[in-house]
Amino acid sequence: MMQTNGNPQPRAEGEAMLRVNGVSRRFRATKALNDLTLAIPSGKIVGLLGRNGAGKSTLLRIAGGMLRPNAGEVLLEGETVYDRTRALGKLCMIGDTPDFGHLNKIGDLFYVCAGLFPNWSEAYARELVGRFELPMNKRMKTFSRGMQTGLMLCVGLASGAELTVFDEPSLGLDAVLRERFYDLLLSDRQAHPGRTYLVSTHLIDEVTRALDYAVLIDAGRLLCAGTLAELRSGYLSVSGAPEAVRELTEGLTVLKEEETAGSLVRHVKLADGAGQARIEGDPRVRTAPISLQRLFVFLTEEEEAERHAANA
Repeated sequence: MMQTNGNPQPRAEGEAMLRVNGVSRRFRATKALNDLTLAIPSGKIVGLLGRNGAGKSTLLRIAGGMLRPNAGEVLLEGETVYDRTRALGKLCMIGDTPDFGHLNKIGDLFYVCAGLFPNWSEAYARELVGRFELPMNKRMKTFSRGMQTGLMLCVGLASGAELTVFDEPSLGLDAVLRERFYDLLLSDRQAHPGRTYLVSTHLIDEVTRALDYAVLIDAGRLLCAGTLAELRSGYLSVSGAPEAVRELTEGLTVLKEEETAGSLVRHVKLADGAGQARIEGDPRVRTAPISLQRLFVFLTEEEEAERHAANA
């Protein structure tokens, strides 16, 4: 991993790089964000996770200073981002629709990046081009979608920006290059602990292994946020003989129940830590943590049911 001069310095544990305070945004009759409040901790790889249409891209456009909220504010290290050059100078935003304008070849793009990003590493950028199997001397407008995505991921990683945002970084990439990107992201975080990375995606299972922290949103609202251990701590999958599973999970909130070939699986919300120890210690059943993707599905379904009940 190439080192970059003047890299961002690590901040105090728990300090927020980005704060979203009561942000709402409407597009005519559609409310894309609804009084959204959250914090992105510094020095972490953070997942902004949600379905298509959950409000992720709207939030990123506001965070990048491209869109003004109808209410609330977004602060980057305490500075409002909208129309604030100093705040935006700390940010590299890699969107999901690459646009190279009139630039012709990769070298032209990298020349522009050197002027945009104070901590830009040309050597690392060229190393990454090789890792993503990109041709330096081919015109960028002839690149496939996957090649365009790979090139912009190179820019984000080599930017050295204090906050680097990747919006749907997998678009067009094959399985090998998707895994390679997350490997590179983890290596870059280790080499530059002062940087913060925000990865926005609906592909939750794919990104989970790289995350330190996750923010789950749906319908423009916050579902939950925390480290992966914090988010999973209140939930458990319990499987085994139906009588034993029902007995041990009686009184708990059952998020989903699945029964096949004489075995029952219940995904439950735990009431307390003692309840978890009791279930996990019973030899009649098997237990496992709920995956982040399944947890998101369960929480989304709960939120939808509550909204339908409120509108009934």
